[in-house]
Amino acid sequence: MSPPPEPVPAAPAHREPRPVRQDAGRRRGVGKRFLVVGDVLDGVLVQTTAATTGVHDPAAVIRHRAVGAAGNTATWLGWLGADVDVVTRVGVDDVHRHERTLTDAGVRAHVRYDPCVVTGALVSVRSAEGRTTMSDPAASGTLSADDLTDDLVERADVVHLTGAAMLGGGGADRVAGLVARAGSGGARVSLDPSSVAVVRDLGVEAWARVLTGVDLLLPNVAEALALSGTDRVTEAVRRLTEVVPLVVVTTGAEGAVVGRPGRPPLRVAATATTVVDTIGVGDAFAAGFLRAWATDPVRVGAAAREGTRVASRALGFVGGRPPV
Repeated sequence: MSPPPEPVPAAPAHREPRPVRQDAGRRRGVGKRFLVVGDVLDGVLVQTTAATTGVHDPAAVIRHRAVGAAGNTATWLGWLGADVDVVTRVGVDDVHRHERTLTDAGVRAHVRYDPCVVTGALVSVRSAEGRTTMSDPAASGTLSADDLTDDLVERADVVHLTGAAMLGGGGADRVAGLVARAGSGGARVSLDPSSVAVVRDLGVEAWARVLTGVDLLLPNVAEALALSGTDRVTEAVRRLTEVVPLVVVTTGAEGAVVGRPGRPPLRVAATATTVVDTIGVGDAFAAGFLRAWATDPVRVGAAAREGTRVASRALGFVGGRPPV
């Protein structure tokens, strides 16, 4: 068994202040305008009884859905009645289709395009053996700080960065640039690592640089353990709060663990529900948490409970977005 990675080093005690607008100091408390930055993908979701390759399953359920963490989180925020913009990248042929889907969900869509790069894609196969997911970042992997315009950044109260396709390409400098740009207008910055593979590929030392300037970290258990170099969730939370002031680890059917510096971790139970599909459930949790946290930044336990409530709704149907 390979040794665990070194934990994320603590951020330096002194940070250079962010360049902010004159009125930004009033806006870093309560605020309800959201900017979500990250993946929008074309998804093929498969449910099958086949347990091995080489088997034909004529009764498989196959659905085409717009997926991707940023699109999922933004549309759940829209479902909650939030004021939300989303910035993403797709292939040139798919701009109108994805804009329309997001707009119909109550989201202001700012869809950049690449004339020479196709829309990213995800294939998820769910069988009795578990779930296998494959993704191709394509256009989502080219998102950069230049895609975040001054007006979007300056009017946001919370900027949320999410999506394995976006975070996994281009190296740590590009992601760190996105974090810095997200916070340049005075907004609070949240980040969902989105994939344990992305955490490992980017490297723990690189993540220490990326997380400087992040106000809220939303990993799942595997991502938190990989980031912290430990095999215990509570210890992972303690280590990560040395770098980020608020850490919320989603723990699946157990709910979530909330961590703040110098305080014992707070466990919040999941909301009971019937599970139909787990695609996008973490994105739904993020939307519920962010909406409540933006309204009342102090009551983080209540925000986590709202996250589990919205996540329970996402578990009730196939696909990562709320029904329109």
